[in-house]
Amino acid sequence: MRKVVLITGSSRRRVGFHLARFLIANGYQVVLHGKENVELGQQLAAELGEYACFEAADVTSDHQVSDLVDRVVNRFGHIDGLVTLASVWNPTPLLELNGEQVQRQLMVNGLGTILCAQKVGMQMVNQEAGGAIVTVGDWAVDRPYPEFIGYFLSKGGIESATKALAVELAALNNNIRVNCIHPGNILFPEDLPEKHRQEIESVTPTHHVNDPDAFCQTVVFFLENSMATGTSIKLDSGRSLA
Repeated sequence: MRKVVLITGSSRRRVGFHLARFLIANGYQVVLHGKENVELGQQLAAELGEYACFEAADVTSDHQVSDLVDRVVNRFGHIDGLVTLASVWNPTPLLELNGEQVQRQLMVNGLGTILCAQKVGMQMVNQEAGGAIVTVGDWAVDRPYPEFIGYFLSKGGIESATKALAVELAALNNNIRVNCIHPGNILFPEDLPEKHRQEIESVTPTHHVNDPDAFCQTVVFFLENSMATGTSIKLDSGRSLA
């Protein structure tokens, strides 16, 4: 029987899609998720085949996240893994920043992560085998760049939340583990100019960029390693050290 992994924020042909394909190839059943790109998400699930499906929900809504978890459990009987990729990433110069923009990023990136981990985690509490949750931060929270203060504020607490979730969920079921990945430039936007790509590669110590499989491999490690919990890993090819 294949383990079931819910991947939030996976309704585009980005990291979530690469992860879903990688997980299927490694014996998992995947549930893609999105809020706004529903039709595309359904198309991607169909493209991935019989071991993929799509569900829509607003990750900032208690009710919708609960319904999402219920639908997955009703269909498969269990949820074995969660990867919280749903996020908002919008550049805004400091002088143009307003409360609404900050609140939206806090809601999706911060609250959305917590709600999904809470609802899925409580389902895992009822499963003898428990499960594994992988949250997603960002390598640059320790080295922020301009025009993303709302984003970094919302991502900065993910690692602390991961540790707190690991402690609380393990107390309810010691087979539940929660870990965090801080990705770097694992997948360039398609419209990123070649000059900018080269600049990023040049300031990265190992010059290893644009490799979503590295992220996928780390997710599988956290899904399968029975001792890793409450920890985090940076996948930035050493850029945070440079």
